[in-house]
Amino acid sequence: MEKYINKINLMLSRRSCAQVNAIALLLVALIVMIDLVVGYEIAVSIFFLIPIFISAWYCGHRAGLAFTLLSASLWFFVDNVIFEHPYSNPIAPYWNGLVRLGFFLVTLGLLKQLKNRLIVERNMSRTDSLTGLLSTRGFTEQAEKLFGMAARYNRLFVLAYIDLDNFKRVNDELGHSEGDKVLRVVSEQMLASLRTTDLAGRIGGDEFAIVLPETSEAVAKAVFETLRTNVLRETQQHHWPIGLSIGVVAFDSPTCSLDEAIRFADALMYQVKASGKNNIIFGRYPEK
Repeated sequence: MEKYINKINLMLSRRSCAQVNAIALLLVALIVMIDLVVGYEIAVSIFFLIPIFISAWYCGHRAGLAFTLLSASLWFFVDNVIFEHPYSNPIAPYWNGLVRLGFFLVTLGLLKQLKNRLIVERNMSRTDSLTGLLSTRGFTEQAEKLFGMAARYNRLFVLAYIDLDNFKRVNDELGHSEGDKVLRVVSEQMLASLRTTDLAGRIGGDEFAIVLPETSEAVAKAVFETLRTNVLRETQQHHWPIGLSIGVVAFDSPTCSLDEAIRFADALMYQVKASGKNNIIFGRYPEK
């Protein structure tokens, strides 16, 4: 069952809101037809929750509200106008209609709360709680999207792999609370040095990755030189023995996978480590 639900979710999540609402509208029409066939003695109104759910989940609360009002109105019309359902009390059909509308509205409200909660938890799982940067998962997901767009449309792309030099010394000599402070300060400088369209993630204990989409190598050099200067100024003010080893790879248009690009940037970073640390090495992919 879960397999089929996942397939349906994948199919609907790839559709535009217009397409999703069209599917929901077809389901409403199908439920109305079934209601007409089986008659008023067999209740099918609960199935209206299916198009309401689909519309609200994939297109938002307003779309779900529109389908809620549509479904309640259609049920009332079929039950009381087409079938002319006999009631002993003339108020009964209106009361039943309001009860069903209320049930739909309560369900819609609970669905909205559930979706908002899932969004919050998803964002939390994609954010590093200590630094506020993207977590490994969050960074990889967003970087893959940007990487794929750069490859598809032949756009510039820059990826950097960063490791903090001597971070273990801070933890060993000054304590882990001071080490956490180092990570927060470095992350703040990263966020301050980048554009809103750039990505920065913490992908290890003291390892970071940065993506600069649609950025030339010359601009990237200026960005990372500024970042390194700002971080070193902060570390010197706090008397931390911290440096930055940065490997940066630039693409005119990516022709490999993101994993391969990260490995290439990681290898450049280790070249910095091997040559004395606290420096930046720039490379191009493919190598010329």
